[in-house]
Amino acid sequence: MTQSPVPRRRIYFATVFGHLVEWYEFSVYGFVAVHIGATFFPGADPMARLLATFGVFGFTFGFRPLGALFFGPLADRIGRRPVLVTVLLLMCGSTFAIGLLPGYATLGIAAPVLLVVLRGLQNFSTGGEFGSVGAFMIEHAPPGRRGFATSWLMFSAVVGFVIGSLVVVALAATLGDAAMAAWGWRIPFLVAGPLGIVGLYIRLRLEDTPEFRALADRHEVAQSPLREALRYRREILTVAGLAGLHTTAFYLVLTFMVSYLTQTVRFGTGLALTATLAGAVAALVPMPWVSAWSDRIGRRPVLVTFSAGIAVLAVPALAVIRSSPAGAIAGQVVLGSLMGALVSTTLVSMTEIFPARVRSAGSSFAYTISAALIGGTAPFVSTWLIGATGSSLAPAGYLAATALLALVAALCFRERVAPSVKGEVHVGQ
Repeated sequence: MTQSPVPRRRIYFATVFGHLVEWYEFSVYGFVAVHIGATFFPGADPMARLLATFGVFGFTFGFRPLGALFFGPLADRIGRRPVLVTVLLLMCGSTFAIGLLPGYATLGIAAPVLLVVLRGLQNFSTGGEFGSVGAFMIEHAPPGRRGFATSWLMFSAVVGFVIGSLVVVALAATLGDAAMAAWGWRIPFLVAGPLGIVGLYIRLRLEDTPEFRALADRHEVAQSPLREALRYRREILTVAGLAGLHTTAFYLVLTFMVSYLTQTVRFGTGLALTATLAGAVAALVPMPWVSAWSDRIGRRPVLVTFSAGIAVLAVPALAVIRSSPAGAIAGQVVLGSLMGALVSTTLVSMTEIFPARVRSAGSSFAYTISAALIGGTAPFVSTWLIGATGSSLAPAGYLAATALLALVAALCFRERVAPSVKGEVHVGQ
């Protein structure tokens, strides 16, 4: 079943834009974490408030596997498109509601409880987004170009982070610290409303993938996708190892570093946001090139190279970051570049490793379990480690440890699609 170039470009744009909206909405929490802590977790100790804020961030990652268990098999049974529409609607609604949620001074203990519920809904949505959008993109991509096509999803996710940071920077510069703390932090969440409407309109106009429609036509759609996916034990363990670094690098470099530079290193908010923005932009540069490289030589060499690179350079890069304002920017550029090169290939690797009939269920389940246990807790664990050890380099040790775990997974990775070869190469069951 073939497509003309124009429809395929339209499909790419619609998928990527929806993913950008999802990640813009999810990311703004990290950029205003200090204000959220003051609003929902009163107390005299700023570090305790920040720890509570990142505790919510990490705890609610536990909703991601629930989203994966619900939406992943659903996408393999009824199609990728309906799930992509539903999860975007859920993300937009919960994000918008955070912007309207009264603080502790108004609702008391109900305020942080409701914050946990809304963050849980965001993560429930994200758990359904991962496997569905990855499967949707690679099943629309031409053979031999899956890595390059799927890299634009990660590109859009980082762009969503960049837009979120720019919105926060612009608001902080315009409103000032007092107004930003009082009510300005809510504006980025409220922007989710109109963004979500546009994203939903675009996704509603999509068709499902040729591979899924072919399975449906042949009556070969899996009736118990998750049960069938669990037979692929090696693939699940491989994805879990890769996902630990994928999510840890993402959230340490693009979310945690703002509070790290302001609360731990004691640099100004402006510098912290600038350095994080520099890291995000640096992450974008290698994505198309490295992903295209993985289409030519295979996923495994790329995964091995950049997992090892992060393991070796995590501690030196963080040492540079804490050394000076210029070092903060330079170190973030190094970490951002490594992270971008890695995640350009992890998404396609974690998705295409499963056959089409259980692709969404298998990849969603393995990814979200690891994200909940390792990546989502990274900002909280890193903040706790700094307090427990007294070392501001402790977060780099956590990042290096997850990189070593991913390196083992990368060495065990088995290609399902041969480099630059049309069609799937099916591995053993």
